[in-house]
Amino acid sequence: MASTTQASTLIRRLDLPTGIFIVVAGFRLLRPDLFDANPLVSRADAPRWIPYVLESALWISGALALHRWLSLLVLEGVVTRALGRPLPRIFQDLLGVVLMTGATVGVLVSVFDQSMSGFWAASGAIGVVLGLALRPIILDFFSGLGINLEHAYSIGDYVSISTNRGEPIKGWIEEIQWRTLRIRTRDGFIVIVPNSELATSAVTNYALPRPESRFHLEVRLDVDVPTDRALRILRSAAHEATGLPDGPQRSPAPDVLIWSAGDSGVLYRIRFWLDPARLSSDTATHVVWICVLQQLAKAGLSLAQPRETVFLARLPRDASGVHSVEDRVAFLRRVALFERFPDASLRWLATETVLRLIRPGQVLVRAGDPGDSMFLIAEGCVRVMSAPSGDTAPIELATLQAGQVVGERSLLTGEPRSASVHAVTECLVLEITRTSLSLLIEREPDLLRHLEETVSAREQMNADRIAASQTPGSTETPESRTQALLRRMRELFRPSSR
Repeated sequence: MASTTQASTLIRRLDLPTGIFIVVAGFRLLRPDLFDANPLVSRADAPRWIPYVLESALWISGALALHRWLSLLVLEGVVTRALGRPLPRIFQDLLGVVLMTGATVGVLVSVFDQSMSGFWAASGAIGVVLGLALRPIILDFFSGLGINLEHAYSIGDYVSISTNRGEPIKGWIEEIQWRTLRIRTRDGFIVIVPNSELATSAVTNYALPRPESRFHLEVRLDVDVPTDRALRILRSAAHEATGLPDGPQRSPAPDVLIWSAGDSGVLYRIRFWLDPARLSSDTATHVVWICVLQQLAKAGLSLAQPRETVFLARLPRDASGVHSVEDRVAFLRRVALFERFPDASLRWLATETVLRLIRPGQVLVRAGDPGDSMFLIAEGCVRVMSAPSGDTAPIELATLQAGQVVGERSLLTGEPRSASVHAVTECLVLEITRTSLSLLIEREPDLLRHLEETVSAREQMNADRIAASQTPGSTETPESRTQALLRRMRELFRPSSR
């Protein structure tokens, strides 16, 4: 079906010039007397100008038909397939100029019996006058010819052209003509750029040498934020953005560098990759910024602001994360699992937590292992993978960020770990053991009710998702699973169990 459509399109593009040439050539064969200006050969009743018109029409229609055939079969066919990309329109126009010039010379010599020396002399004088009058157009033409011979870009490439009139022009190349370049922007406009301006402008082709290009954004943080902590938080935000719609690519992986430092703070550069022809760099930068601001807020940090600090009393607490008890209490208060705990309980629990540094790729929990502790992600990013089953490889279930909890179900119910978790970036986690939580509940039994209410609310929020994913014929409901979970919690943390 596709080949039939292409053939019909080809015939429609060839029929008019070819038909005109066949008609004129048919007259030439059937009525040669109409093409001869010699009065002894031509008809006496025919006007004298008819032979000149018909002979000229034969030359011009032949040039037009030949141009159409060469354009479709050679330039758009053989040459385009050999290059693997569309050929710029300028080469078709140049072929047309050459063929029409040849046809004009043929008409002057064979039809009007003009001398070639006189023709070239007249054309030289006319060329000088036209060259002075049409200098910008001629400059555009030869600039475009040189650019096309360099193959710096082709139709469909996404480019950025720096101009002296403000912001660069960015978009896809729609057409390369003999005088101008047509670019379609993301706003849907067509921008026409003269080739002479292209020859003197910096053109960035994002399609070469590969479609992916690297972009960056800069984040400035206070100098009192430890660099290892800042890098950990920003790397986590960059990795989080790669998993979101309209976010940058996951591979190559984003990275974070310390770019500069000064009185106003430390400047970090987040570098990420994307295909700008498919996704706007502005949109991807917007997504990365959202993740950065969210991660900074979870860590209790903000962007650096111009300031001048005068200390008249004790120095304030540094931005060291969760190393002190006060920092851990503030962090536990932001975790949903402990949001109902009173301050005294949070302070006691903060003294029992163990701070651990997890390196990238290190396994935090392994599927099938007993779980007698849970981990609160203070900084960094981890990935949850399903347990392998037979020949089925593990699949990614979720990516957890700062403020989220790992392993709480095993700690609260005594079940083995249901999934494996490993660090994507360097992570700082707080470990809470079942022993510590049991001692706290023994001191304050009402805390178990707070935990039950929080877990029940979280299970209820996931009820629709669980119901949609359960297998047909399953008799277990989300409500029964929640009740079973709460029952195991009461059995595990009742006084007799300790």
